[in-house]
Amino acid sequence: MATFRWAQSNGYRSKSERSGAAIGAGLFSSPPQERRMRRPDNAQACIRSALRRRRRALGLTQEDAGRILGMSRLTYHRLETGARRIHFTDLAAICAAYNCHVGELLQDSQLADAFAYAARAILGEASA
Repeated sequence: MATFRWAQSNGYRSKSERSGAAIGAGLFSSPPQERRMRRPDNAQACIRSALRRRRRALGLTQEDAGRILGMSRLTYHRLETGARRIHFTDLAAICAAYNCHVGELLQDSQLADAFAYAARAILGEASA
């Protein structure tokens, strides 16, 4: 009790008292701002769902798929769920591991051609 009296006599305020005063003074309130919603990336969403379908058709778990691709289960999970974007190199490695063509994972033929060309370019197989 003596410590409490000492704290009061020296102007000490607890953390909750300080926080309450700050909130009451409006220090933590921000003016309402319009947040831009992220536009869903339909191409990535199509690829993710195709990856999931293909993996399940092969009878693989995310752990198995990650091991085959040389990545952790969590990294593969992030690819499938959209927490990590699928890059051309990832797509090329996945197609090689799943023994499928890029067009099987993509629905739009122009997009499939673009991904295939970029994957070949990255792997050094594109003609100049």
